[in-house]
Amino acid sequence: MSVAISGVLGRLFEILWIGKHVRAAERFVRRHSANALFYMALATYIVLWMLYFNISNASVDIHFDLSEASVWAEKFAFGYKHPPMTAWVFILWFSVFPRADWAAYLLAVTTIAVTFMIIWRLLRDYLDTERALVGIAALMLIPLFTFQASRLNANTVIMPFWAAALLFYLRARRNLGIVDAILAGAFASLAFLGKYWAIYLIAGMMIASFIGSGTRRFWRSPVPYLMAASAAIVVAPHLYWFATERSHDTREFMAASVMTNDPLGTALIRSISYLGGAAAYIVVPLMFLAVLRPTRAALADILWPADRDRQQAHLLFLLPLVLPALANLAFPHRLTALWTFPNWALLPVVLFGSPLITVHPVAVARAGLVALAVSLAAVMASPYVAYLRLKSNPGAHEAHFRQVADEVARLSTPSVQLIAGTREIVQGLPFYLPQFHPIELPSRTDAAASAAITAKGLVIICSSTDEPCRSASTAIMGPANRSTDVTFTRRFLGIEGPPDSYHITVIAATAAKTR
Repeated sequence: MSVAISGVLGRLFEILWIGKHVRAAERFVRRHSANALFYMALATYIVLWMLYFNISNASVDIHFDLSEASVWAEKFAFGYKHPPMTAWVFILWFSVFPRADWAAYLLAVTTIAVTFMIIWRLLRDYLDTERALVGIAALMLIPLFTFQASRLNANTVIMPFWAAALLFYLRARRNLGIVDAILAGAFASLAFLGKYWAIYLIAGMMIASFIGSGTRRFWRSPVPYLMAASAAIVVAPHLYWFATERSHDTREFMAASVMTNDPLGTALIRSISYLGGAAAYIVVPLMFLAVLRPTRAALADILWPADRDRQQAHLLFLLPLVLPALANLAFPHRLTALWTFPNWALLPVVLFGSPLITVHPVAVARAGLVALAVSLAAVMASPYVAYLRLKSNPGAHEAHFRQVADEVARLSTPSVQLIAGTREIVQGLPFYLPQFHPIELPSRTDAAASAAITAKGLVIICSSTDEPCRSASTAIMGPANRSTDVTFTRRFLGIEGPPDSYHITVIAATAAKTR
């Protein structure tokens, strides 16, 4: 009996304690403007997730995606193995900031923050204060905007450009504005320069332009033609590069790593898995909608709105999300819900845009507190995440990128410019060693490679388990060159991670010997 009473009292205390904070948050919401609340939420997001990224990754070094971007950034171009925007962003950012881990995580946070600012303007075109704020809180609870956004790569780089393309397309469709039309086309192409995934955005915009009321008015105006012209101008240099590139790196990468030869059944399963994974990412926003208790009429209006402006927003949300699953059936390729980083900008308009749903300030307070609680919990858990990354990944080479880079810098001379060896370690070094250019591990019969080594020198880093690498290193080793074995261990809060050993060979310029 006493246990039951204690349980009831404990539950009552919990409800009152939470209710007290909700009421305080509701009063806070009522006292401030929508923009003030948004920018306070954004500032909180930046601080908390910057802390999470830095602490949770303190036991490892940067992801090799960023190191790959640093290799592309050595030379400005209109294309690389991937579209060029990631390299361009890298060049701009690290011309101001040092090549430090914290600067890389600040770039990740800044990219998402800029995306949120664009999405905020997009939401305010459709939603009142309460709906827009609930929508922002819902997006802050999608893992793609938080836990999985800690590194610069094509998935994150594309996000602000995709959101901007949606913003200006919908404004141009609604108001037939010339400037909006030009910006819509330009940002759609900039998103394509971030990742070819934006082809589904462009296809969605094209299909949506022929659907819904106002279509004839739209096509009788100069707007669609200005969109197409600005998009073509922006993307033309990259298309020319793609058509004339000599190395064929992009084509080879797509053929080897993107396209597959799966039968229709396997492709269908992958498409279903993709759509299911995408739906799983938005479980919390869907729970927010459920808490609002929409009526059947409201749900019908959510599925297909009566408002023609919201119809366009729904199309531009659904088409780029569904088209990859359909395209995969005709052209089987790698497909994962992880690539939907940019696809969720319009989700709040879809879920909370119906006028048949009532959203009160108390709902804003609850949504904001949930987003804040998750962010604070992530920061509190970040040391444990760092501990797991330290202890549960023996042989994870990203734990030693910085230490290997420091050792290479100590052993080599300024004349040495090339680096090769075990792929898993070499691919993470260019971020820390921008003066070195990574190459494939040369064979002793490769005359061109031997000439390059003679002219530029070479550092070979082999992991302790990579016997082919060590054999290749021995084969081109000369008497004037240096070779050493090193073992590194990372520590975090006094806890030691698993050691990893490397064999490092430094071949000075003009000293390489072919045998």
